Amino acid sequence: MTGVGAVLGWRLDGLLSASTSYASDGERVATTADAVGRSFDIDPTWSGRTRDAAQARVGVQMSRLRRLENTLLDLSVAAGQGHGRLSSVRDRLAGQVRIARSTGFAVGDDGAVAHPDPSRRADSDYLTDRIRGLLDEADIADIAVGMKLKMLTRELDGSNGLVPTPGGAYALADVAAAELASMSPADLTRYWESLSPAQRQSLIAAAPGVVGNLDGIDFADRITANERSIRAALATEVAAGRGGGEKAATLRGLLMPAPDPQHPERSVQRTFLGFTDVGNGRFIELVGDLSPSSTGVAVLVPGTGTSLATSDDYRRRAAALSRRSGAPVIVYADGELPQSVIDTDLSPTRNTAVDPGPARRMAPRLVGFAAALDAQLAASGTPLATTVIGHSYGGSVVGTAEQLGLRADRVVYASSAGTGVEDRPWNNANPEVKRYSMTPPGDPIHYAQKFGGPVHGGDPDTAPGVIRMDTGLYSDRQLVQGPQSHSGYLDDEGSDAMGNLAAVVAGREPSTYVDRVPDIEVDRDVSRAIGDLLDSALRLVPGR
Repeated sequence: MTGVGAVLGWRLDGLLSASTSYASDGERVATTADAVGRSFDIDPTWSGRTRDAAQARVGVQMSRLRRLENTLLDLSVAAGQGHGRLSSVRDRLAGQVRIARSTGFAVGDDGAVAHPDPSRRADSDYLTDRIRGLLDEADIADIAVGMKLKMLTRELDGSNGLVPTPGGAYALADVAAAELASMSPADLTRYWESLSPAQRQSLIAAAPGVVGNLDGIDFADRITANERSIRAALATEVAAGRGGGEKAATLRGLLMPAPDPQHPERSVQRTFLGFTDVGNGRFIELVGDLSPSSTGVAVLVPGTGTSLATSDDYRRRAAALSRRSGAPVIVYADGELPQSVIDTDLSPTRNTAVDPGPARRMAPRLVGFAAALDAQLAASGTPLATTVIGHSYGGSVVGTAEQLGLRADRVVYASSAGTGVEDRPWNNANPEVKRYSMTPPGDPIHYAQKFGGPVHGGDPDTAPGVIRMDTGLYSDRQLVQGPQSHSGYLDDEGSDAMGNLAAVVAGREPSTYVDRVPDIEVDRDVSRAIGDLLDSALRLVPGR
């Protein structure tokens, strides 16, 4: 308990001064925020990517300034109210002590009251209770005012365990994180960049599965969040007694270092821009570094059979493409891709390669991710051209995304099932986009291209405006052809086809298709092709 002397000695004028200063500072911050906003609109003729990037940065600073203004004003109110509360209890205690002493009572520092006349014992006890009650009230008020001021002060650096919500209030990190998924990517970017590093880490710790998969959040923070999510998924497997199972082994592999694409002799940590532990697993893996020295950046959308369990196959292919092109490659598998070409009894087609549903569901997310990649490149001052590559079923995903407004500088349909499942023309947000295709002769996907138009949109090799690239020879100078060529050229870093893919990613001109042997011979091969599609040896599974 605080003593009588300490409470009566409180010097509270400083709280009034602080209240006035905080209010004045808040007004200055508000004036600055208004000036920043007005200055950006001085030249109404300014437009383009640079203006958009500048506007985004101004938006971030405005958010920070408005939040600082609110905190300063809250501090002003808290200091003023604290002064009133503490002054009230101090003055009431002073009055009670003055009355007691003026009537002959002695008041100790602990609030005990005594009188030399034993007959006044009841009065002494009464006054003791009154004064000690005021001392208790003073303690409570002192603690409450101090905690309020400390909490608000720590809002300035994020050290109070609370984070600002998108609406401007402060809350526990898990409460704030619940609002993130409903924000637009642009609003989310402004909000995220306005946070302190400590506040960002609080949100990542509270909701890694949310933060790691949201377009609009900085890639470095998504990578941190997804590592936490992968570790949590592994911990779940171990806790359930499945630590020695295939899934646990896969998850451990995601956390293990892998060869650096540009320097294979050294290892780097694998980095994931997306991870969701549902079904067969969804992921977005960045292979290589986004840097100003890169020749570009590629987004590779894989095909049938892709899952967490087969993620190493596409990582290996992405690393090979990264080495040949000098560009980072992002493996985009943020969806439940089909795991088989067709059911052997020809019954349900749902979630097989002849089902357009997965492509239709994945395409909007691919459009959003491509926009997030553009924003990340702009914010980091790394103006790299982007190439989106769809392999096998992934080509149908990419084609559908183009119909929905995907923005890319170059698009490649590699052994693609088709040009997209939506019944509409391509609508890439870049009117200057360059489109390429490549399908080796004898690749069984030719049958999907020729006969699967109602499902996947038709043959990209013959689509207007698409340049068919040569698939050429393997590194051993054998012709890239036949059933195994569907993925074979991706598994041979030295193949001519891989060289053409690398040329497109790096912004060089690829070689066009050379007709060496027929793609397919329909009259002779249709019946055999149908049988082959039912044969697991020809399923379009990575690594086969």
